[in-house]
Amino acid sequence: MTAAGPETTRPAGRPLAGRTVVVTRPREQAASLAEPLEALGAEVLLVPTIRIVPRPLDDEVAGVLRELSAYQLVVFTSTNAVRVFAGYLARGTEGGVMPAGPVVAAVGPATAAALERHGLGCHLVPDEYVAEGLADALAGTDAAAAGARVLIPCARDAREVLPDTLRARGAVVDVLPIYETLAADALAVPADRIENADYITFTSASTVRRLAGLLEAAGAGPPLPERLAGARLCSIGPITSQALRDLGLTAAVEAREYTAAGLVAAIAEDATGGS
Repeated sequence: MTAAGPETTRPAGRPLAGRTVVVTRPREQAASLAEPLEALGAEVLLVPTIRIVPRPLDDEVAGVLRELSAYQLVVFTSTNAVRVFAGYLARGTEGGVMPAGPVVAAVGPATAAALERHGLGCHLVPDEYVAEGLADALAGTDAAAAGARVLIPCARDAREVLPDTLRARGAVVDVLPIYETLAADALAVPADRIENADYITFTSASTVRRLAGLLEAAGAGPPLPERLAGARLCSIGPITSQALRDLGLTAAVEAREYTAAGLVAAIAEDATGGS
């Protein structure tokens, strides 16, 4: 494993040449990290730690779709929620179209881009791409005012900070779990290749917890902090960094902008000794 830090022999524009970077995202979402990392010279190991399982379009979901126009606000906190919800709309009586009434909010630019890509539109993106930032951005808006109806399609294990905050302000919030984040069946590469990587990327708290579980399931070994001591752990943002700390780990790299592009930029900066 090569040491992290500046290295004058690396080709210009390829600061990750000779470095191995683990991507723990689901395989279908890995390209947004893997491709720019490879363009910077990295050898990328795809190690999906989670898989996304959509909820069937059952009676409860169908009922919510029929009532969409009654909501003042619909909030999406992940691209997965957008993808699954858009699939519901396409299969339902709505013809894939979001009603004109609700304000549509996204937690960050990737989620907003997914909304636009699926033709659902997006009216609001916070400056800070976490649930707390979205709650702040919604403060004082009519769409999230006392008595307003708010729909949050999300993962079954999603954080509750946003609905709790909006409810505390008097909004009537319906949380609709539309997918589950489950562990991958097994590691896609041998555990020692992961442990000997230069960088390991994490894009959610789920990827942190699931990688820890998969490494444990792969066989006995020293405690997790010792197993990953040689790699620089890279977090997409503060929530993911906290998940690392909860397991006794530390994020050596944290993206300033909580996006895949921000994480790639932070890794490239770290590799060249940037501060």
